[in-house]
Amino acid sequence: MRAISSNTVITDPYRAGIALGESLASMSPEVVFLFSSVHYSVPELLEGLHDALGRDDIIVVGNSGDGFYETTRVSDQGAAVLGLNSDGQVRWRLEHVERLHEDLEAKVEKLMARLSEEGETPCLGFLISDFRVDASRIEAVLRETVAFPVVGGLAADEYRMESCYLYVNREVISDALVVLAAYGDLSYSIRVGNSLQVIGHSGLIEVAEGTEVHRIDGISAMDFIERETGKPVLQTDWGILSLLVQDPEVAEEKRQRSIVPDSSARLGSLGLFGGIAKGHSVQVCLARPEDLVAEVKAIAEAASASGRVPVAALVISCSGRKAVLGSQIGHEVSALTAAFAPGLPLAGFPSLGEIAPLRAGNGYTRNLFHNMTYVLLLIEQ
Repeated sequence: MRAISSNTVITDPYRAGIALGESLASMSPEVVFLFSSVHYSVPELLEGLHDALGRDDIIVVGNSGDGFYETTRVSDQGAAVLGLNSDGQVRWRLEHVERLHEDLEAKVEKLMARLSEEGETPCLGFLISDFRVDASRIEAVLRETVAFPVVGGLAADEYRMESCYLYVNREVISDALVVLAAYGDLSYSIRVGNSLQVIGHSGLIEVAEGTEVHRIDGISAMDFIERETGKPVLQTDWGILSLLVQDPEVAEEKRQRSIVPDSSARLGSLGLFGGIAKGHSVQVCLARPEDLVAEVKAIAEAASASGRVPVAALVISCSGRKAVLGSQIGHEVSALTAAFAPGLPLAGFPSLGEIAPLRAGNGYTRNLFHNMTYVLLLIEQ
């Protein structure tokens, strides 16, 4: 596997696409991951990229985010690419569905089934989605019907949570979900960071509807947070407070759900970035910058000590982490460049939710939806 990553902050989208394409042209990529700030989400960016590459058979997949990550730069505005060439060892397939808000579960299930309809199951999937759906519904389909690991996240804008865009070859789309499937000889590892500091005791979800939780442990959801933390949820807690969700049937499948303070006042209910089913237990968690930094450093060092040699990396990291880390956000990338040889091709984006399985023994759990989480996909030799 060969890989190149690059970035640009050229303000004109077409010229930015040209610059990105020219940076990849020498290795003739089979697939290009493209991540940009929302201001670049126009067809001209893709036209410039394809014009510079000079080919129509290249798969381009990506999305807008709250900025981008790349080996040499972390920025609020601009665009980054990661190009891969397996020299024919990996077969790639790109599928997508639009009008995602209509019949979401049925559309996602049919899309994932199409990926295996020719008798070959993908070894890995990369999934991106419009954030304006309850991603726990996507998680439910992935957990129950998909047997291969899937990583990815929810497209974003600059923290306004108003719009987002997905890239599918030459198209810019929204209200959609996109999956890139890989088949064949692809070596990779997935590492996830979501260990926040837990506070107080666990509580049982008793009443929940969609992305709102109404009652926990016999009291309103807001009262439960105040009982465990000693104070009510405030606007300043955005990104800091979250709930650790524990599946009653599968202890190892733990994930975070972030609290949305603006929607957490009606009758004591909690608005979340993703629903939680009745019967699950939750525990309040606190995100501290020093813990986020330490965990990513530990992930990078463990990956380096494994003896497996990465040729490229994809990073999907929650926008809530960016809010908490502030000026330290560059550590989401620098921890990797410090652990591996300088110049490791890398690209990624701050997301409004992350998708990945957790490590379990010699394999992985089912695919899960997370908040406040760091997802690292290493493509290896």
